[in-house]
Amino acid sequence: MFRFRCLPKFWRSTLGLPYFTELFLTNSIARPRLLFAIQVDEELLFFSSPQPQNPADNSTLVATPYNMSFPKDFEVDIRTTLSGQVFLCWRRKEGMIFNPVTGESTTITLPEVKAKGSVRRSYVGYDPINKQFKVLCMSWSFYYWLLTLGSTGKPLWRSIECNINISVHKGAYIVGEIYINGVVYSGAHYIEESCMIVCFDFSSEKFSFIKIDEGVLRGTLVNYKGKLGVLVKDDYHYQLVLWVLEEDAGVHKWSKSLCVQSRISLLERIGDYFHILGITGAGEIVFTTYRQSDRFYIVYYNIESNTFARVNIQGFEHFKDPYITPRIFLDYVENMKLL
Repeated sequence: MFRFRCLPKFWRSTLGLPYFTELFLTNSIARPRLLFAIQVDEELLFFSSPQPQNPADNSTLVATPYNMSFPKDFEVDIRTTLSGQVFLCWRRKEGMIFNPVTGESTTITLPEVKAKGSVRRSYVGYDPINKQFKVLCMSWSFYYWLLTLGSTGKPLWRSIECNINISVHKGAYIVGEIYINGVVYSGAHYIEESCMIVCFDFSSEKFSFIKIDEGVLRGTLVNYKGKLGVLVKDDYHYQLVLWVLEEDAGVHKWSKSLCVQSRISLLERIGDYFHILGITGAGEIVFTTYRQSDRFYIVYYNIESNTFARVNIQGFEHFKDPYITPRIFLDYVENMKLL
């Protein structure tokens, strides 16, 4: 889509009109894609491919590159993909939001951390009520800031109050973060002698917390059909367990369901050292192995039919290092909206 920005001013302005960008986004949501980020030589590159619906076993997809790259930095963290925007965070000093489709990018200077040795973690989210992108920056020294993008005047960081001090719980944790309806849910943290998931609503700009049951510890956060879920690899019982958060009259309760009841099934289709990418909007669990020396592939597991489907990904064969493994993001939605 980036090449169409070179058209005359009339057509270029048309591509930026709200009705066009909203229509494009609506169509993209109905056809989500896979997004790949790969570090090659001195560059960070991005590719995408269609995300299969009801994938066939041993089928093949082709990943095509976006026309942009960034200097490789081993400290860079790809925080999220949200409504077509990708957030790169260089943890020490700055972050960058860019749109692979339009080729635009915006650099963000992160707030200064007052406490020495404090670790920062940043999240980019979308406020669906005010239709604004916002960046949340947290430090474990109990400082929290918020930046609204696209606001009039010079963007400024605002201090956000949190009535509970959040600290990392090293003994038990949940991997990653997930966005559902304008709320970011972030890993397990130790709060007042309890292990909880931290929630931040980008519309109300307020924190909340969800207590974690013992069985939910050491899992991967997922979006299961619009509900918060945690996938737990239970090596002791050779099971893959899905926990889903149910809410009844404001009361949170975790419900448990067994996804894969035999480790042999996982070993045969994926191997012992696999990574859970997440769950697609269609409710299929997606896996990949940590390292692949031959053809690159991902594996879909359909919970309802209890079936696996291996999908081969082409497009990375020309890279010299056979052990290069891209980071993969599910349900990526292309967006023509300008930054």
